[in-house]
Amino acid sequence: MLRTTIPAHRSLASYQTLRWLSQSCSRRTQKEPFQILFCGSDEFSVASLKAIHEAKDLWSNIHVVVPTEKDIGRGGRHHRKSYKKYIPALRLYAEAHNLTTSTIPSTGIKTWSPPLPFSSLSKELDPSHLLLTVSFGHIIPNSLLNLFLPSRRLNVHPSLLPRWRGAAPVQWTIASGDKETGVSVQTLVRFGLGVDAGDIAGNIGGVKIPDDADYETLLSSLADEGGRLLVDVLRQIRDGTASFTPQDEQSITLAPKITLENTYIHWKKQSAPAIDCLHRGISHHHPLWTSYSDITTQILSLRPTLSSEIPPSLLLSSKVVPPGTALLYKSSKMRRLFVSCAERRRTQSSFNEAMNTSTERAKHQRVRSTAGVQQK
Repeated sequence: MLRTTIPAHRSLASYQTLRWLSQSCSRRTQKEPFQILFCGSDEFSVASLKAIHEAKDLWSNIHVVVPTEKDIGRGGRHHRKSYKKYIPALRLYAEAHNLTTSTIPSTGIKTWSPPLPFSSLSKELDPSHLLLTVSFGHIIPNSLLNLFLPSRRLNVHPSLLPRWRGAAPVQWTIASGDKETGVSVQTLVRFGLGVDAGDIAGNIGGVKIPDDADYETLLSSLADEGGRLLVDVLRQIRDGTASFTPQDEQSITLAPKITLENTYIHWKKQSAPAIDCLHRGISHHHPLWTSYSDITTQILSLRPTLSSEIPPSLLLSSKVVPPGTALLYKSSKMRRLFVSCAERRRTQSSFNEAMNTSTERAKHQRVRSTAGVQQK
């Protein structure tokens, strides 16, 4: 595991300006505890708050900000009993540890007023005031950023920036088949200057991604790393040893919000390993789906399959099974649907296996209807 804080690469003038601002502010706050405005929502943000909360030498006050609670579930206004109330995990942690908490109203963060002491109208910004955002779900408006020094507004991001800037970094890390990842702490930049485009205050690389990793398991491991990294960065800022590195604009990759189009399986274009990565990366929120003729189907469970795992009665020559061909196997114990994929190889057939609990119709070993594919 590699943990780094990299010196900035700028023009001499801008580098000296940045270092002067950082060092002059750090001298004023050396050993002085922070007053923290912590904005987050889920378990990933809980790990960072927990790490800071336990580092009691770093802070004198923590005020937690979370999104509003909301109803989640199925059904309309005539089915209210099917709804559940979503309560941010960060709120539960904050309340359990007697931390003051505020909620962003349903009208949005722009209509929310930050609490004292962060709402002070003093012309000189307080170096002990710190804005932290971790998996918050809101774009921070300039009016809130302006209340903090540039080096005192930070974000924990679950990727090695500038790789995977955007709303879904963990999802795209897995879906793209990355073998390693990491966590970054970056500064928050003003709206309009880019998403996740801040200078890097620290990062942790070399986090291995297991072959069977999915969104939840990878996010959990990155959450712990992010909490430890954030505490390290805050100690450096407090002690006047922090440095900030601009991101390499030539190495940017984007991690946009997952759309319905991203979840469609193109059997004739995607290999079995690629479909498996996509499934593990994004199906926790958006199940993959496909279509055959005029039938649309959600795929809730799948895995790449070796030739040796395919029943002999279904194993045909790869030359006569084009990508997209679906073969149904039924026995007294199970039903399995095998679908051939792109980039088939002789050493390992590119098949995906899916468990099916609904009624299928097969003709000439081709599935005509595969509605409701799921793990049995």
